[in-house]
Amino acid sequence: MPATSPVTPFQRVLVAACGSSDVVTLPQSILAMRFALGLQVRVVLSAAAASFVTARAFTAVTGEPAHDEHPGTEAGVAHLDLARWADLVLVMPATANTIGKAAHGIADSLLTTCILAAAAPVVFVPSMNAAMWDRPAVQRNVEQLRADGHGVVPPVGVLALSTGTVTGRGAPPIGDVLQWAADFVGQGRDG
Repeated sequence: MPATSPVTPFQRVLVAACGSSDVVTLPQSILAMRFALGLQVRVVLSAAAASFVTARAFTAVTGEPAHDEHPGTEAGVAHLDLARWADLVLVMPATANTIGKAAHGIADSLLTTCILAAAAPVVFVPSMNAAMWDRPAVQRNVEQLRADGHGVVPPVGVLALSTGTVTGRGAPPIGDVLQWAADFVGQGRDG
């Protein structure tokens, strides 16, 4: 991440990590968020995300306990405490499954309850194969998220795990994601 990274209107980012294969690159992005921008980062993982990268790995890169679907030992109500703490909820990578659940108010996991309980802006960073991204149902869900006031970062072409070709849809570089989120949050505050 370049030293000229923009100042963000948020300091505490709750990363809601879903079970796309893109989650394997997320620890590196979190390190950039912490050390290049000085952001505080906490992570909540879906069960599918935890099958790719463990909560323990995210605890190591954030310096904070990461939360998965296993009950923690902390006092309090995890989804409420995490949602209150965050200045921004960054759903990254956001799968078609989580996008659909969030668009319809389904809160059947710690991750989805954090999204639903968040008072802070919520920004989704989609990651899936192009065939899924292009489905009318996924596009309707994305439009519903936008109508509900959430941000959806436009995905870029990425290497697809299944073919090794640039046919996947995923996250832009983390600096671009955070700039997009900062612009989105700034627009919400200004009007």
